[in-house]
Amino acid sequence: MRMRYLVAAVAAALVGGPAVAQPPEPTVEVRLRSVNDLLDKAEYVGGLLDKEDPVKQARGLVQQLSEGGKGVEGVDPKRPFGAYAVVASDIEASQVVVMIPVADQERLLAALKERAGIEPEKGDDGTLKANVPFINEVAMRFSDGYLYLARDAKHIAAKSLITPKAFFAKDDGAVLSVVFRQDRVPAELKEFVTGQLEHQLQEQLKKGADGDKPAAQKKLEAVLTDALVGSAKMLTEEGKEQTIKLFVDPKTDELSAEVTLTAKDGTALAKTIAGLAGKTSRAAGIVAAKDPVVRFASRGGLPADLRKRLDPVIDGLLEEAVNQAEEADRLFARRVADTFAPTLKAGELDAAATLSGPTADGKHTLLVALAVKDGKAIEKLAKDAAPHVPADKAEFSFDVETVGGFSLHKVEIKEADANFEKVFGTKTVWLATSDDLFALSVEPDGKALKAGLAAKPAAVPVLAVEVALAKAIPLFNDDLKPDEAKAVVKDAFGDANPAGKDTVIVTVEGGKQLTVKAKVKGKGVRLGASVSELKNK
Repeated sequence: MRMRYLVAAVAAALVGGPAVAQPPEPTVEVRLRSVNDLLDKAEYVGGLLDKEDPVKQARGLVQQLSEGGKGVEGVDPKRPFGAYAVVASDIEASQVVVMIPVADQERLLAALKERAGIEPEKGDDGTLKANVPFINEVAMRFSDGYLYLARDAKHIAAKSLITPKAFFAKDDGAVLSVVFRQDRVPAELKEFVTGQLEHQLQEQLKKGADGDKPAAQKKLEAVLTDALVGSAKMLTEEGKEQTIKLFVDPKTDELSAEVTLTAKDGTALAKTIAGLAGKTSRAAGIVAAKDPVVRFASRGGLPADLRKRLDPVIDGLLEEAVNQAEEADRLFARRVADTFAPTLKAGELDAAATLSGPTADGKHTLLVALAVKDGKAIEKLAKDAAPHVPADKAEFSFDVETVGGFSLHKVEIKEADANFEKVFGTKTVWLATSDDLFALSVEPDGKALKAGLAAKPAAVPVLAVEVALAKAIPLFNDDLKPDEAKAVVKDAFGDANPAGKDTVIVTVEGGKQLTVKAKVKGKGVRLGASVSELKNK
């Protein structure tokens, strides 16, 4: 008898017992901080914008409604909100669940009835059901201090709920975070989405095909459309997870946003993203400067197959440009096209620029650097073209000096915009050329450019942009009077030096994942708001 029970037990273990409902693996997860946290963040942001009063009034109302320890109309103001969805092939059948923290169940139900006229009735399996405007019937379940809401009671069955402890296990500090796990999207839905995208793009392409656009332009649009469709398919098929996060940190006086894309291991997309990391740029090294007004750097390139497909298209575009030139200029236009074709066909971008200053006398310096192909041919083209520039427009001095592998040239602009000389304190442009780099500066003596040419390559992400608002706002707002510019800066920073406390930074980086970040200092937000208010008066 014992042997029979033992055999039965082993068989049950191998075959498996009755199916037990398990918490789902969400496709989408949304987390939002508690009411109290949101009010703290809102008060900080309101202070930056001189809009604290509405937030203080809201906080007072929350405190008033929370008297008696029953939360805000039964909602717990100390715990976060959540929502998750399990996407199905049939979108309408997808499971969508909202999680609301509860301080007092009875008070929450009473508030629904008093405030919204919603009076839930008992449903099946311990759930409640109610008719909600615009949504129709909604199922409800109270569990673990939360109210779970869904359109179908099956989606909030007791044994299939994701517990608050599990859902909110990790706190990354984000005010709002959204996680999209695209590897959990049904394959047929992915195919439908990419198919619709391809159909729409091809329809747009057909509409433009019958127009009077040049043939090369039509070919370019076709190649780019195919590339976009291919990228979308790669993203949907090989992407694993995407996130969006918003941060507000009063302690560091910083607001930021972050978007990430993670690919499935071993895929072409994962290799592409990984290949974007660890790049260095000599162009970025050349333009490096402390405390810039504006800094830009970018290093990246097109996939090899796309570059190959674009080669004949670029040839066609250049040919059309040559043919459109005046007959007397066509020979020179041909030379220009042939000279720049290698750089255009390379499909690579390695560029950087910095605007620095102001100096004690209020002047600025501009440095720009760009990687090129066959730079000596570009240099010769410039030398051959220079004699044809009228003497009253500009004066060229070539091969003024040699710095490392660079030839240094000087251009005196005779007719420059009045604001140009006001900003830079000079009409002199310095050029530096080598076989693979082109650089220029706007400065009186070329000192900054010469120093940059001796610099080592600098590490760069795919894209980096930095703006110092306290310096940029007076420079790029001609309608702002000097005393007004000083006033708004003082209002934001007082007597403190704004350097490093007024920056806006945007970066795109590769590696284990593709990450896009944008951040701004709080005082920079205050400065921008003050300028906007001043200009709108």
